[in-house]
Amino acid sequence: MVSAALSFTLMTTLIREVAVDIHPFQIGFMRVLVNLILILPFAFRTGRAIWMTPNHKIYAFRGFTGLVFVLTYFPGAALIPVSDSQALVFTSPLFLTAMAILFLGERYSSARGMALIAGFCGVLIILRPGFDEVNIGAVLVLIAAVANAASNATVKYATRTDHPDTAVFYLMLWVTPVMLGPALWVWKTPTLYQLGLLIAIGFFATCNQRFLGRSFASADATAVLPFDFARLPFAALIGWIAFSELPDIWVWGGGFVIFGASVLLARHESRKRRLVRDTQRR
Repeated sequence: MVSAALSFTLMTTLIREVAVDIHPFQIGFMRVLVNLILILPFAFRTGRAIWMTPNHKIYAFRGFTGLVFVLTYFPGAALIPVSDSQALVFTSPLFLTAMAILFLGERYSSARGMALIAGFCGVLIILRPGFDEVNIGAVLVLIAAVANAASNATVKYATRTDHPDTAVFYLMLWVTPVMLGPALWVWKTPTLYQLGLLIAIGFFATCNQRFLGRSFASADATAVLPFDFARLPFAALIGWIAFSELPDIWVWGGGFVIFGASVLLARHESRKRRLVRDTQRR
């Protein structure tokens, strides 16, 4: 989980760097293209079986949510400090909880409701509407967090029958050709240095997905989720080194509230699952 947090933060930092000269749409296309190339060995190793999934419609919808994420997160991350974008991305698990209740038929509980309220308060602490001008970059990152939550909800459904890497493969397979259109509209031939940065963005994005999947596969979410908070100190350190950015107290406070709500919710869900298992054994 720490490796996933570092990979995502490095990806975001490189987006800020290369977006000075390259349009975010082009950056987004190169990210998914590199991701697709890196996941192809898994597809070749799996062979024909990878096409036998019963979840093609689900993956098509995930492709749409992935497209929305790329079209919003990449421009948004280019406009705001790295630490701000990482703090706002912490809202994704809370949006996922709301979607699981609305669309996957999961039960509403007071703990879930309190977590969602706390997460919303954390967002308000960071954005401070009425006290500070709300940055369009922050709004775009929040939309990306919603899209990411929707994408994760489809994965949660699809991986009941499919391997997690199958979900990654189909996401890239759908999003890459769709992102080509917006990328060509703003295309600028990158220099070798810029091309290296674009490839690195795709590489770190792939690392994030693989590390994240293996983290949740190897331990309970409640055991590994607290380490995702490493994103914020990573973002503060890298943002300070690369851009001389220091997060203010509101970012730390709001990020802590949002992340704390996510961790407490995960602990509640874990206890509930254990109770169900113990009841079934009896």
